[in-house]
Amino acid sequence: MTVLPTETLNQPETPSDFKQQVILYSKILDQKNLVNSLEGNISIYDRKNDLLYITPSGTRKMFLDEDSIAVLKGDNQIEGNRKRSSEYLLHKVALEARQDCNAVVHVHAPFLTAYAYCQMSIEMKCSTTFTILHDDIPCIPYGEPGSLDITNGLTEALQNHNLVLLGNHGLVCVGKDLEQACSIVEATEEVMKIYYLAKQMQLHNLSDKELESMKLAKRPGGNK
Repeated sequence: MTVLPTETLNQPETPSDFKQQVILYSKILDQKNLVNSLEGNISIYDRKNDLLYITPSGTRKMFLDEDSIAVLKGDNQIEGNRKRSSEYLLHKVALEARQDCNAVVHVHAPFLTAYAYCQMSIEMKCSTTFTILHDDIPCIPYGEPGSLDITNGLTEALQNHNLVLLGNHGLVCVGKDLEQACSIVEATEEVMKIYYLAKQMQLHNLSDKELESMKLAKRPGGNK
């Protein structure tokens, strides 16, 4: 298993820092059409103070400000003028499963989510980017959104993967920080888009030797 890289950004220190990172990466994902007003949520966890900063429910990400970011202490929302995302349980389970990670991105990226709708895990031998980031991407069974059912199998899947598909729903990705988690999602979604196009032609797989060489290279944000 590949170790996640060290820091990519300065670690947040104040409540405002945490909120600003949630706002920044929410807007980046919105600009890339990976979230919308009804789908997608991200969070960052202040482990020192046991506070979860998460996007609110049903709010267009481009309009977020510090007052709208929900702050949770356990299951209780202690700050934010909008209700926490209904998927906060998904974030909590992911963060409990991966003590080395402090950020969670849950989106419905179109090409990755297409596999989730088909309840298909992803294995690929034609992309160096995919090989650097992932050994494979598992898909766990469907669970009701907003409930703990959606997390069935997630803890186990996250032990050896940073990105997991949620059957008939979307995906969840963890990282040391939001930069890392968002980067994994963005890069993987772009690979899946190209993969879809390539399958319409004559796809050429890399050899096992070529793939192994890539796996030995440093993985900037891949599996553990």
